Amino acid sequence: MVITLNGTHTQERNVRKNIYKTALLSLFDKKKIWNSLNEARLTKQKSVQVSKDILKNKKLYTLENKKYFKVIGYSTEFYIQADTLNYIPSSQFIVQLCTYTFNGLRSKKGLMKIDKSNNKIYISEDMLHVHFKSYEIEDKH
Repeated sequence: MVITLNGTHTQERNVRKNIYKTALLSLFDKKKIWNSLNEARLTKQKSVQVSKDILKNKKLYTLENKKYFKVIGYSTEFYIQADTLNYIPSSQFIVQLCTYTFNGLRSKKGLMKIDKSNNKIYISEDMLHVHFKSYEIEDKH
């Protein structure tokens, strides 16, 4: 009994193994991409929900045909555009702090962050020397 080995048979088996490995790797990569996209979607959805909860029952002001929230602190008060607070990121971000004077609105840049555990707003008026102070958005009542 003589068995002849066909060279193409082993090559076909290796090709099938390689195709199977690449299929598994591509499925793994797809699942990894889907998971990262899902995590990004959930993070964005959660931040939108938190921003809705924070801005619920807050008073809106219309100044110069734009809508603003009034942020009240101990000695100062600022107006922040409502559009910038629609999507609140989880880290600190740059925001235009407007003060209303007799000459109209004056604005400067500042840093803002929100503690989502207790819905506190922290604002730093100076971007070079960051020192956050606690503020809150004025209620409707």
